[in-house]
Amino acid sequence: MIFKNKMLLVTGGSRGIGKKICYEFAQRGANIIFTYVRSSTEAKKIETELKKLGVNAISKKLNLNSNNDINKFADEIKKLNVKIDFLINNAASGVMKNSIETTEKHWDWTMQINAKGPWILSKKLSEIMNKNSRIINISSPGSSKVLKNYFSIGVSKAALESITRYMAYDLAPKGINVNSISASLLETDAIQHFPNQSEIKKILNRKNPTQKKLLTDHIAKVAIMLCTEESEMIIGQNILVDGGDTLLLS
Repeated sequence: MIFKNKMLLVTGGSRGIGKKICYEFAQRGANIIFTYVRSSTEAKKIETELKKLGVNAISKKLNLNSNNDINKFADEIKKLNVKIDFLINNAASGVMKNSIETTEKHWDWTMQINAKGPWILSKKLSEIMNKNSRIINISSPGSSKVLKNYFSIGVSKAALESITRYMAYDLAPKGINVNSISASLLETDAIQHFPNQSEIKKILNRKNPTQKKLLTDHIAKVAIMLCTEESEMIIGQNILVDGGDTLLLS
């Protein structure tokens, strides 16, 4: 129960990596606030399951594509009269097209949700974060590697990693550590939206040096590590979690 009485806020916590993060932190005693976009039914189900672990859990709808919605959400959190210990910007979206097919609308949509939204939310919630707190942004190797049909998402993740470094510098005097986790390709619901499914399956099935399948558990546990006292001098870094997969040339 290393996080007993701590408060975690996760965006996109109703599925995939975000959902696993919620459960892992709750099992260690943290109270949870998580956001969702679509299914309130699924969110309430997760909320109930988290409460069975003996922690408080609240689910809230948040549309990162709307600055007004982000500001309204932040104000609602402030009215709860709680202090945030850990903020994990996990929610992401994007249009799966290459740099030629991507339109300005696709670009604006992806950059807003994946980069501008987390920046605004982090800035707002940093006002109610405890000293020795953490902000973690979930990124992707597509920020520095070329993945097919990943143009706008890859660029947005590169921006998110840059935001991580700048905010790490600006928030360090307040005792808030900011880092990012670059999660390699995982078998989650989001993968189903990739148009090049045959190529995706090849990547998911290839063996990394550990010969182990990368799971959401691995990402969640790195997030836990970055939220412990032992990580206090890790600031503004991007932690790659891929089982060594990107060590290979192809």
